[in-house]
Amino acid sequence: MKQLGAVSCVACAIAIASWARAEDQPLAASNPAISNVVAAIERLPSEGRLLQFKPDSTKLPRGGHFQGIQMSLDANKNRNLAFLSHDSETIAYLAIVQFPANLSGEGQMLRMQALPSDGQSPPLRHGGGIQLVGDILVIGVEDNQLKTRSEIQFWNVANPQELVQLKHLTIRRRGEPKDKTAGAVGMVQRENDHLLAVANWDSRAIDFYVTNGKRLDDPQCQFSLDTRWQVDVADKSDWQPDQTYGAYQSINLVADTNGNLYLIGFQTDAGNKDLVDLFSIDATRAPSHRLRKLASKHIQLQGENRFRFSGGIWIDQNSLGILSSERDFGPAVRINLAKPDK
Repeated sequence: MKQLGAVSCVACAIAIASWARAEDQPLAASNPAISNVVAAIERLPSEGRLLQFKPDSTKLPRGGHFQGIQMSLDANKNRNLAFLSHDSETIAYLAIVQFPANLSGEGQMLRMQALPSDGQSPPLRHGGGIQLVGDILVIGVEDNQLKTRSEIQFWNVANPQELVQLKHLTIRRRGEPKDKTAGAVGMVQRENDHLLAVANWDSRAIDFYVTNGKRLDDPQCQFSLDTRWQVDVADKSDWQPDQTYGAYQSINLVADTNGNLYLIGFQTDAGNKDLVDLFSIDATRAPSHRLRKLASKHIQLQGENRFRFSGGIWIDQNSLGILSSERDFGPAVRINLAKPDK
């Protein structure tokens, strides 16, 4: 009995140690870097494939439409997870959907996650474009009536059945109508910190925030405003292949293997073409030169998908994929995935 007790104590100690290591394990807070981002844009197919899921019987809030979309591989459960942001007449929310790992067959909506407002009126009912960075999803929620307030919210989505808000990271914005909204956001990890881009109404201005170098799940981690880029004073003299700048409804940030940073904007232009525009980000240059357009890719989206509804990236094994959705829920929701064949 004494020997059994000793073995049990050892097993208990090992279990406690393993639990402690799991508790200390930081959240994944970065995405894979891409070897050549410009080439990755060029390799995108001109058309994509359709994925489909059916909403569950949960009563969804009235009004609004899809705003942003992201996808990731959940290797532990051999599935892919999609996150779609949505606004409504009352609240902003996320729809969480699972697909088979090989993307064959229909997806299943797991749940709806309401995004809290700030207790003021009118509510922050508009959930805009999103980006998933490891286990952390960042989203801007805004007042789309007076258009004077917004919040950037950060969510731990490692367990899709129980999302946890990282409230210490919340960024609250207030200003003149349309100036401090947050219709699109993007985030990327740098060598010593995280860089966040927040685009206001139609992405006329982009505010860049940086962290204080601490882990995102550290309660002492905070974002501070670094600089603002504005399209009306931007220097476009060296932009390629043109000097056009869209009313981007979603933006995402990505890094290459050399540490260079890029912004990807999604737009449906006046001619109803769906475009993926690529910009380099150079933090060493003056604000008017901070963004430089490098490429633009037209993608023929399938179904009734449009980037004016939602757009987003999916980095999977050094391959860049582009996601979009239809406007709203129906008997079935079709997602478009444009991704090069390996």
